[in-house]
Amino acid sequence: MSISERLYMQWLPEDASEPTSTIVLTTPRRRFVDLRFFKPTSASTQPSTSSPTFTALEWGTAGYSAGTSTHGTWTHEISSSPAHPDDETDEGTMEPHTSLPDVEIERGSMAHLDTGEVREYEEAWRAVPVLPDASGRRVAVLLEMRREDGKRGAVVRVGQYCQGIVRDGGDISVQRWLWTAGAWAKAGQVGGFDIPCDATWADVQEGDTVERSGAVWDVKEVAVL
Repeated sequence: MSISERLYMQWLPEDASEPTSTIVLTTPRRRFVDLRFFKPTSASTQPSTSSPTFTALEWGTAGYSAGTSTHGTWTHEISSSPAHPDDETDEGTMEPHTSLPDVEIERGSMAHLDTGEVREYEEAWRAVPVLPDASGRRVAVLLEMRREDGKRGAVVRVGQYCQGIVRDGGDISVQRWLWTAGAWAKAGQVGGFDIPCDATWADVQEGDTVERSGAVWDVKEVAVL
């Protein structure tokens, strides 16, 4: 299980920058939810259950990854970007940062989110420690929505973070939750679909189902360290 935070994105030959709060949660079986919220231009950065900090999405994906320590592939079973349709796979090479511990540099080529033009890019990713819950366990959970009527959905919790994404026809809903100050707080939300992130901090087991607003979600993976 892993939590990765992006430090910067660089579309070559432009300068590197980071306009988003990008977090990728990956389970031990390499299922992931990757949400890239635009950073707010003002207001508090402290998440609140009633007022999420992040309310605009650049890109959200969910799917599975494969590869080695030096080369990875990511298949986006769900994607919010018209430049990257559902079920697309991208790939990149990985190498450790030359001076920063727990940071990797990813390089590759993919379609620019705004223009659709395929361009070379570089990203820096920091490994975030997975924190234990109140019982001292480090937990990863995967929920998948049963596909019907054009709907697809996935929720991944790893430690202190949980993220979910749903495609309902042409509509995208996403949520990010963070364990902070002894409670789960909604840090980001776009769209109004009822995503059952809260089910991942209940005592669910593989094979369980969660029903929410007419949708059925299967508990596909539970890992505890």
